Amino acid sequence: MALFGRKCSRCGKTSTRRIYEGLPTCEVCEALIEAKLRGSRENRRSCPIDAAEMEKEVLLSLVIDRCPVCHGVWLDGGELEQMRGSIEEGLSRALIRGMAYVG
Repeated sequence: MALFGRKCSRCGKTSTRRIYEGLPTCEVCEALIEAKLRGSRENRRSCPIDAAEMEKEVLLSLVIDRCPVCHGVWLDGGELEQMRGSIEEGLSRALIRGMAYVG
């Protein structure tokens, strides 16, 4: 095994030492798989605007409901705050990475 682990078997981009279901899997891919599994177990809902059956989508490891007709996006309680936290965390990581390359 390499010093930093093997490449993620799902995205092939990130080196990882994590194993998920017997395969090397980076943290991002594992979170995406878990979110898709959660979404598959949720009941489908009707759009409150036009009553169309909404589709489940994964965004920032959250399962959101999107209407295919009016394109409205509906969040469950607390998901907006989780989304905001994920965005802020990603921006913080990008800032730290950028600072590491300043000469």
